[in-house]
Amino acid sequence: MSAGNDLNRTDAGRGDADKEASRSRRFFPLAVVELGTSAIRMAIGETDGAGTVRVLEQLVRGVSLGKDTFTIGEIQRKTLVDSIRVLKSYRRKLQEYQCTNPRYIRVVATSAVREAINRLDVLDRIYIATGLAVELIDDAEIARLTYLGVRPLLSEEVIQQNSNTVVVEVGGGNTEVLLLKGKDIQHAQPYRLGSLRIQQQLLQADAQRRDAGRIMLGQIDRSLEPLLDVIPRDRAVNLIALGGDIRFAARLMNIDTRAPGLSSIPTVKLRALVDQLLPMPVDWIMHKYHIELSLAETLVPALLANVRLAEQLKVETIQLTGFNLRDALLQGMVSTNDWSQDFREQIINSAMELARRYQVDLSHATHVARLARKLFLTLQPEHPMDARCETLLYTAALLHETGLFVGLSGYHKHSYYLIMNSELFGLNSLDHQLVALIARYHRRAVPKPAHEYFARLDRDSRVIISRLAGILRVAVALDHSGTQRIGDINCAIEKNRLVVTATGVVGDLSLERMELRQKGSLFEDTFGLSVLLREPTR
Repeated sequence: MSAGNDLNRTDAGRGDADKEASRSRRFFPLAVVELGTSAIRMAIGETDGAGTVRVLEQLVRGVSLGKDTFTIGEIQRKTLVDSIRVLKSYRRKLQEYQCTNPRYIRVVATSAVREAINRLDVLDRIYIATGLAVELIDDAEIARLTYLGVRPLLSEEVIQQNSNTVVVEVGGGNTEVLLLKGKDIQHAQPYRLGSLRIQQQLLQADAQRRDAGRIMLGQIDRSLEPLLDVIPRDRAVNLIALGGDIRFAARLMNIDTRAPGLSSIPTVKLRALVDQLLPMPVDWIMHKYHIELSLAETLVPALLANVRLAEQLKVETIQLTGFNLRDALLQGMVSTNDWSQDFREQIINSAMELARRYQVDLSHATHVARLARKLFLTLQPEHPMDARCETLLYTAALLHETGLFVGLSGYHKHSYYLIMNSELFGLNSLDHQLVALIARYHRRAVPKPAHEYFARLDRDSRVIISRLAGILRVAVALDHSGTQRIGDINCAIEKNRLVVTATGVVGDLSLERMELRQKGSLFEDTFGLSVLLREPTR
């Protein structure tokens, strides 16, 4: 995410009321460092651990990691040395704030580092030189954080009327897009359209200044075409634009994006600014607006992409917010609501859409998912798994038969492949893989070290898979016929048995009992409980 000047500092002073409140609470510092495409940024905040973070200072230093990655495919030594120098200075700043606990320092890298072929060498060099462990943050995590940040800003009118909202951020490497209907996710995907990518393509093409606008517009239109196909055009669309470039444009027009809620900028005014900037060389933009090179290089491509999308959607006003990735990451370090009911519903909605795409029997899949959830909740005294694991189980249950789209033979393996190669909103790369493996192990072979993808995972992840796959096998067995012969279940743990009492029974349960005997071994080995299926007493 882009930002403004080389060094932006928020006022660290408090009013009298804030000072009095701080005496009764123990505040501690925390920080986020982001290695972006054109700059390395740091946000330092403080919190009392109760869920609210107050930003104390933000720093931005231009380092064009993306220039290297998007032109030659790897980060050069000089760029790495510059990055380490900046990170060392940030480390000294953290020490000034007495922010030294690794638990409260998160360092992330986006597409510029993630796509570099020498990324592992880069991460190792940074750790050796600074002691900072850099985490590669994927597009799914960015989409999740974006949704959590934007969701509170949606008006009740937008939610109640199920209005369409497009949330877009033109970054240096990719453009992140969320399409919402009311509060629900309809589409979440990164597009390979980035301001720095566009700028580097212009340099490689040795384009003349007079041709730059036309060439950029062609690249933008080609990249946006697939997105426009998924946005409903029969109703008005709200457009919320994120990113430092659009916030900088708003400041030029005296629009305060730091105010609570959403501010707005007329599309025609943004178009006029873009037309004014297009003929200017980058160094002119730097001197005219007193900004650093990293922002000057990305400003025109980013603003042109935003205004072009607004024009294509026939949006008269673009909405803005001061929200950025670092704010979301800071909040996430103390938030206890990352797996809120609302957010979990978005993951499940995404899984339902994927199930429909692969023509899954949804009546069977949703019934199995409900049974699996009941089993999970009954077994909570036997396991330490949380709402995240419950959501992974429910999602895997919805998708466990996607492989039938390919064929019956070995379809559980096809399910793994299809899930791994499909978009699922809200799941990071690890959670995505866990869902795929839970679905894969709903039948046939149990998880074992000889299985490559299972063996690569850490111990905690392997335990989660064994537990949840064991539960899923029981739930699948309870609806083996696919006809919901068992309408519902009541569960209880009695001594060393899980007793499942079937309710709303239609017909004989001999087939379900046989399936439980055949498929219950993973559950029994994992939980140390046998499974007994009972019919209700008449």
